[in-house]
Amino acid sequence: MLGLDEALLKTDGDASNLIQALKARHAQLGSFDGHFGITLDDGLQYLANILGLSTVERHVLGLATTLKAHACLAKLASRALGELDFLHLVQISAKLIGESESVIRKAVASSSLLVRSGLLSIDRKSRQCLPQKFVLMDGLVDALCFSRAEIEGFLERWIIEAPAAHLRFADYPHLHQEINQMQRKLAQELRFQGKGINVLLYGRAGTGKTELARAVAKQLGVTLYSVPTADESGEPLSSAQRLGCYRLAQTVLARRGQALLLFDEVEDVFPHPMSIHFGNAEMNKGWINSTLEDNPLPTLWVCNRLDGFDEAYLRRFTQVIEVGIPPLSTRKRIIQSYTRRLPVSSSWKQRAASHPDLSPALLSQAVKNVASIQYRDPKTVEAALETLLNSTLKAMGREPIPPQAVADVMTYRPECLNADQDLNALVQGLRRDPRGRLCLYGPPGTGKSAFGAHVAHELQRPLLVKRASDLLRSLVGESEQRLALMFQQAESDGAVLVLDEADSFLRDRRQAHTSWEVSQVNELLTQMEGFDGVFIASTNLFEAFDAAALRRFDLKIRFDYLRPDQAWILFRETLRQTGGRLTQAAIWQERLSGLKGLTPGDFAVVLRSQRLFTTSLTPDKLYEDLASEIALKDQQATHRPIGFTAEL
Repeated sequence: MLGLDEALLKTDGDASNLIQALKARHAQLGSFDGHFGITLDDGLQYLANILGLSTVERHVLGLATTLKAHACLAKLASRALGELDFLHLVQISAKLIGESESVIRKAVASSSLLVRSGLLSIDRKSRQCLPQKFVLMDGLVDALCFSRAEIEGFLERWIIEAPAAHLRFADYPHLHQEINQMQRKLAQELRFQGKGINVLLYGRAGTGKTELARAVAKQLGVTLYSVPTADESGEPLSSAQRLGCYRLAQTVLARRGQALLLFDEVEDVFPHPMSIHFGNAEMNKGWINSTLEDNPLPTLWVCNRLDGFDEAYLRRFTQVIEVGIPPLSTRKRIIQSYTRRLPVSSSWKQRAASHPDLSPALLSQAVKNVASIQYRDPKTVEAALETLLNSTLKAMGREPIPPQAVADVMTYRPECLNADQDLNALVQGLRRDPRGRLCLYGPPGTGKSAFGAHVAHELQRPLLVKRASDLLRSLVGESEQRLALMFQQAESDGAVLVLDEADSFLRDRRQAHTSWEVSQVNELLTQMEGFDGVFIASTNLFEAFDAAALRRFDLKIRFDYLRPDQAWILFRETLRQTGGRLTQAAIWQERLSGLKGLTPGDFAVVLRSQRLFTTSLTPDKLYEDLASEIALKDQQATHRPIGFTAEL
């Protein structure tokens, strides 16, 4: 290419002969005239006009591109110059381009437009050969060496217009104040072109953070661009590559104006404080801080968690918004929208909407798969959707969609609850002011959980029931997170929250053996105090409750065994529902009064078991079954396990 003897390039060891030949050739050719060739010159000038690069920055980019495009030149530079540090890089570049060292140093400084754009980065720490010291964005060399159309394609590949929003501000009623403040601030800064405007949206997966960013751009009437997570072949981009794309988008879009930038999954990009401490982070803390202070284009940053986020980063965000679980009404609308072309029943949609982790992305993929198979039977469609969704939820460590509830054959009779408080008066009070923390305790089957469902029905509110098995996890801290999420979901949905087996979380802290036992009690108490709705905790082990926990309940209500008159009501009702005939009522009423320890749950068990038989239930059979249930409970109470038991 330079008219040199190829043998000089192949000789290893002493490069003195090669250097002498280069000096002679330089004398013949003269100094750099500012041109790299017609095609490359045109590409460099076109890109410089888009970004606003200076002449020197354009020449530095041309030098780096030439070294990358021509293997013989790269080999020549490596052989003749050897390994260089940053100082020698500046000196050599100055001589090759024909500029002073101070001018070159300014062109390759971290604050220069060329470096800030992400097109070019320079290794300032290690010693490397000249071609390796220059690092160019993937695809830039080919784009510059071909045509302007290739340059446009290069920019479109790394600066992507985000899809249109499916949700609206109305779908985030729980964030009305935060969204209003964010919208006003962004509108103001877009108008006056302020710098360093960054909004952080965080929260668990599926809460609609990305959709909120899209809705903001739509409401403001500006285009939203997103930083890619993968290259053209689908390979994931490294954190350094993603930040390079971010810097390029900032540089290009800032000159166009009236746009927002979305940086999703940012937790994988910001260096963890521990990584910085041990020198393992690809970007240092100062660089990140500078990025958040000087960006010309307002940016919406999205992540699922803030674990490991340095406080120095958080302080530099204009606004930080936790995007919690969407309200039940929003989840219903999302499911209705995505399943509108499938024969799915309203009851299935209702069950799916009750799940807080069903994100639009999960629904979209499942609906697409099921629709392609073209099932016709609604039950088959629902089963297929549920199978796909539950498989993904399980892989994510989430609970499955709640199964279809079996219709309760026992008619709910509030007058058959034997409580030490006036339950009717309590329900009337909750209608006037639907706030309260209730502790329901007593033997199993006495109707504690059923009363929670009754309260939700009377208040015309959704019911959210959680059991210890839904919340307890083996990893330290995970149970506490699920407790917090439970209250968050109840508050978002305006639901009556019922926690069964509450003694699993509210045991006396003085008897605790491990720190997590204490932290679970503390977390539940904290969440209770901040919850502005109806919270009902039920337990069969009231005596194990923590004293401080008991003080936080507005009412402690004992549910006891049925009184004889209540048992008689349920006796007759059970016979009626099963088609049995009652004769000699006075005799049976007297005999029934001799059964001590009956509960509504006992009647429900007998009624469910009767489904297995075709014959009607007789008074004799009903009485015998109830007596058997009592005997079984007595047997369990007197035969305690011997040995050691683990309290989980």
